[in-house]
Amino acid sequence: MRQIAIPLILAILSISCMGEAKEKLQKAKTGFSNATSIVKDVSSMESKIEELKEATPLTHEQLKSWLPHELDDMKRTAFKTGQAGMYKVNSVEGVYKNEDNGREVKITIVDGAGPTGSMMAAGYGMLGNLDMEEEDEQKHRKVVEVGGVKAQQTHYKKRNNTQLMFSYRNRFLATFFGNEIGPEESWKLVKQLKLEALVELAE
Repeated sequence: MRQIAIPLILAILSISCMGEAKEKLQKAKTGFSNATSIVKDVSSMESKIEELKEATPLTHEQLKSWLPHELDDMKRTAFKTGQAGMYKVNSVEGVYKNEDNGREVKITIVDGAGPTGSMMAAGYGMLGNLDMEEEDEQKHRKVVEVGGVKAQQTHYKKRNNTQLMFSYRNRFLATFFGNEIGPEESWKLVKQLKLEALVELAE
C-alpha cells in the first residue's frame, strides 16, 4: 500500500483544511477564474462527506469477489485485502502481469465509506476537479476526463508508465499504475475493471 500512502495523506490534509480553504477562496479576487468553481466543489463535497460517513463499507470478501482474475492479456499474480495502513479503511489491491511482454498493472481500490474514508473520497474528488497540467523531460501530468471520470493522469515518458488517480462515483478511490502501458491503453484497462459492479455491491 506504500504507493497510495502519500496521496491519502494529502487527501486528509486537504479536507481537514476545507473550512479555512473555503473562507479564503470566497474572499479571493474575481481575477482568479477557478475560485468560484472550487468553492462550489467544496460545498458539494461537504454534503457528500456527511452522506459517506453513515455508509457501510464493503467487506473484504466483497472487494475480493469483485477483483478480476485477468485483465486483458495479463493474469492476476497477487492480491491483498484489508485496511489501508493506519487509515482504517477497507481496500483491495491486485497485481496483473504478462511475463512475455513485460506489461504489468497494479490497481488499488479504497472504499470511501465511513468517517475517515469519506474525507479521503472528498480529497480524491478535488484532484479531479483542479484544472492543471505540467510537463518536463521525465513526465507529463494533467487532469483529464475519460468516460465521465475525472482523474489526475501522469505519464512517465522514458518507460511509458502511466498512473491514474481518481474517485469513482464519489466513493471508490482508485489508483492505477501501468508498467509499459501508455495513457490511452490504461483507460481501456480501467474500463475492463467494471467499477460499476462495486457501486452495485454497495447498494
